[in-house]
Amino acid sequence: MIYIGFAIRNPFQQLHRMIKDWVIPVSKNKTIEIGFYRNNAIIGGSFGITGFKQDHAGFNFDIELLGYNLDFIFYDNRHYDERGGEKGWAER
Repeated sequence: MIYIGFAIRNPFQQLHRMIKDWVIPVSKNKTIEIGFYRNNAIIGGSFGITGFKQDHAGFNFDIELLGYNLDFIFYDNRHYDERGGEKGWAER
């Protein structure tokens, strides 16, 4: 996994609340999730990639600004199974 992120947070506030969450199936095995949250971030952001041969391979990024957070996640729904299948992917 590759992950790069930073955040400056308000230490006097401990808030993390979901405002809205969307789950959009793109295909049988691919999904997009978009989340909008209220939190204690002043500014921040991150980018991550989960590689192959791992559960829910895909990428994500988020932007945090003035107490709000927008997440975008694109991932594979399947779980990687070391033991089985031609390609190692198991439907669950």
